[in-house]
Amino acid sequence: MTVHHTTRDEAILREIVEPIENGDATAADYDIEAIATEVLEATDQGYALKVDLTTFWRIVARHAL
Repeated sequence: MTVHHTTRDEAILREIVEPIENGDATAADYDIEAIATEVLEATDQGYALKVDLTTFWRIVARHAL
């Protein structure tokens, strides 16, 4: 089931920042805006993750600072 978030900022927090920070890293270690551009999509219901988890983590790794 796809989770939709009301705002882009909420989607960034829930779908990008929280998963990163639940590991051994912090959001400051990554270009969060670049990640968001690649992994989020706007829908008529809000914002949602548009990639699978494997792709998500590949994109996150690519945007390490």
